[in-house]
Amino acid sequence: MTNKEKSVQSPLLYITQPRDVHVQASMQKYSVYKKKKEQNASVQQTEGKQDGEEFFSDQDDKKGFREMTIEEKINYLTELPSQMPKMKCEVITPDKRYRGLILDFADEVVKMRTIQKPYRVELSLSEIEDVRLMGF
Repeated sequence: MTNKEKSVQSPLLYITQPRDVHVQASMQKYSVYKKKKEQNASVQQTEGKQDGEEFFSDQDDKKGFREMTIEEKINYLTELPSQMPKMKCEVITPDKRYRGLILDFADEVVKMRTIQKPYRVELSLSEIEDVRLMGF
């Protein structure tokens, strides 16, 4: 907001109206904010879950892509939400580098659509040395 909008000003043009009309500027009357939740309550809830069984949460354990293992990287690329476009990646094996999209991962076999011939490739998980992101 500029200073003109904050200050009280009368209208610039009156047609057959008296000039002594006082205009009031509208100001903010109240504000709303959320209180921070107590972290102690959430800690007590998670401790209760861990007593009888081990508690695993994928959402709490977020890692960068470079810090993931090869299997985690492939799972991440195959389980993207449908709203996100598939990401191109480079799969490095001892013999060759494959660039393209990872389509499926099942039974230790990675199915991939590559940019160059051959357009469809199936690689075993043990062959793969590294997976790098290339972009969209």
